[in-house]
Amino acid sequence: MRKFWQDPYNLSYNITPDRGAAKLWIMAPRWELFLLSFIFIPAFGILPKPRNVTVDSVNFRNILRWSMPGGDRNRPYTYRTQYKLNVSYSTFRNICISDFPECDFSDVQYESVLRVRAEIGQEVSKWSKANFDPYTQTILTAPDVKVSPRGGTLDVTFTGPNKESDGSTLKGVYGGWHYRLLYWKESHPDDVKTIVTSQNYESLPDLDRWTTYCIKVQGYAFEYDNAGLFSPVVCESTSDTGKTPVWIIALAFILSMLLATVAFLALYHLGRYTYERYIFFPSYSFPQHLKEYLNKPFHGPSHVPPQTTEEPGDSYEALVFVTEENETQTEDVPKQPLNS
Repeated sequence: MRKFWQDPYNLSYNITPDRGAAKLWIMAPRWELFLLSFIFIPAFGILPKPRNVTVDSVNFRNILRWSMPGGDRNRPYTYRTQYKLNVSYSTFRNICISDFPECDFSDVQYESVLRVRAEIGQEVSKWSKANFDPYTQTILTAPDVKVSPRGGTLDVTFTGPNKESDGSTLKGVYGGWHYRLLYWKESHPDDVKTIVTSQNYESLPDLDRWTTYCIKVQGYAFEYDNAGLFSPVVCESTSDTGKTPVWIIALAFILSMLLATVAFLALYHLGRYTYERYIFFPSYSFPQHLKEYLNKPFHGPSHVPPQTTEEPGDSYEALVFVTEENETQTEDVPKQPLNS
């Protein structure tokens, strides 16, 4: 036979005789036990654990972040962060012990289990955990892209991205790496063509002349299915195809021959004129008095002798021509007197 007594605290006691032994059961409602657990837990030194644990990873620079525990945020919390490889035989190791709610664990390069807890003196919280695989979860930034026109083609060069910690290329980190190159005409953005290559250089084929094309590139680690960010769009115009038509070559040849012929004839006549002018017809300065005389001819009025009224023969003088042969003979000839 079982008997129950009620006490002022509304607790039920159950005394059950069983083989001479008495058992006392305290039977209380479940919600009261739940409330008592929150009252007595702080007394046993358990802090609230960190919340919102996340991993921010860009190009293998890995940062674990979390929010401060609930309750009094002004308390001097210290955070202990640990990791272990995601294998059965691995154990947890400390990474960071700090009072700031984040931890850089870029040295962890493999799939791992991360955990963090809050501490104040001897009081500690439970662990907050997060799983992380840098090869699949890190964000791959866009490569650097340069586009150079070359005739009717566009040469595209792309490098990176690089690892944040040591600057090494992620192409070398992953091993299996491709670049996805997307290009389209600026006037037809819906007609997009794709080139997948493992090289850092690509020439775009079959482009139209004098047309603007737009290009963007992303890195892709295909073994881990991790696609990076696309580069900013770069637009560049093509020029000619780079092949000179035959008619232009023929026209250029004919024009060059004509120019050569004209230049030869001009030099020939210039040389001939110079030779004849200065060899056969040297420069001569005409006397100035003859120039003046020719400008005023002798038959002009100023050169006509004045007419006289005297009879001819009134005044005259004999003019004798002397040569070497008759010089001795003329010496004996008497001079004739002048008639007045």
